[in-house]
Amino acid sequence: MNLIRQSIKILLFFIIVVTFLLISSITDLIVRDRRKKLISFSRIASFYGKISLMLFGVKIKLINLDRYKGTNENYMIVSNHLSYIDIFVIYSVMPSVFVANAELEQEFPLGAVTRYGGGVFVERRNRSRLLDDMDNVSSVLKMGLNIVLFPEGTTSNGEGVAPFKAPFLKSAINSCTDVLPLCIKYKKINTQDINKDNRDLIFYYGGITFFEHFFRFLTLKEIEVELQALEKIKVDSKMTRKELSKIAYDKISTAYLKV
Repeated sequence: MNLIRQSIKILLFFIIVVTFLLISSITDLIVRDRRKKLISFSRIASFYGKISLMLFGVKIKLINLDRYKGTNENYMIVSNHLSYIDIFVIYSVMPSVFVANAELEQEFPLGAVTRYGGGVFVERRNRSRLLDDMDNVSSVLKMGLNIVLFPEGTTSNGEGVAPFKAPFLKSAINSCTDVLPLCIKYKKINTQDINKDNRDLIFYYGGITFFEHFFRFLTLKEIEVELQALEKIKVDSKMTRKELSKIAYDKISTAYLKV
């Protein structure tokens, strides 16, 4: 039964990805203005994110998101990071542009999907590029778009929230954009509570390859996830990146560890 479910999901997801890339690539050719292009990319990605989550059997419980959705205000969204599914979850709820590691750009299919989702690729370890990348992120925020940043820099095993390494939070300060902390918690897999025995079916970390993990993930019937919006952080030009990082980390870490 798992093999049949997996095969059907692979076929349907392939169709979703191909359709998404086709529509987004056409949009890329037709729309020249960068702001309009990024808005289009984020809305297309949000739509296909919803469809993908339905296929994956991911059910999202939203907490406090209504107060931030559909407003005229944009945010730098920061979140803990557990799986590539995090991206679909956030995309589906709040159309956004993602800050992604430059090495992801060459990884198929995540690189292409991220690019046509409006992803901004940055080189976190290249100091010579850092200022240019920060200016690029600031420019997108000034356009009025949401940007999503995973300040841990990588995914984790879910035992806690790793320390934030977030030079790009300076972009929020430079653009005077408020920060919206989100906390993602995966609660159940196939109606069973998340535990050390089953967590690796959803959490993506360590040396496992994407396709190896993804094919295993597709055997699952149902995943329950909780997405909680925490109180937004008012940003002003006098704040330092470290101060902003600590405030965001404390909020997200406290919410994640709360039973």
